[in-house]
Amino acid sequence: MDLRLRRTEIPTGTPLVDDWRVTLAGHTIGRIMRVQRAGAEWVWFWSFYISPNSTADRGDAATLEAAAAAFRARAEAAAPFDPHRMIYLPRENER
Repeated sequence: MDLRLRRTEIPTGTPLVDDWRVTLAGHTIGRIMRVQRAGAEWVWFWSFYISPNSTADRGDAATLEAAAAAFRARAEAAAPFDPHRMIYLPRENER
């Protein structure tokens, strides 16, 4: 699975600091960003844009690398899915 991280840009074209889009085949399929939790701890929050979405499709990590690894594991576990429409596809045994 060829997942890539791209900096998230605002409409002015300026990239945001510590904010990444996760792309597959040119389609954004998720996001990883550094956020501050209520306890003042900074974490990397990741979210997989799939429908239907569940709590397994998002989480926190201590580093960007750990968040990317967690995202990859989730995306691989969710396969097969359509990266254009972000929906699950039937597995071979479900057809």
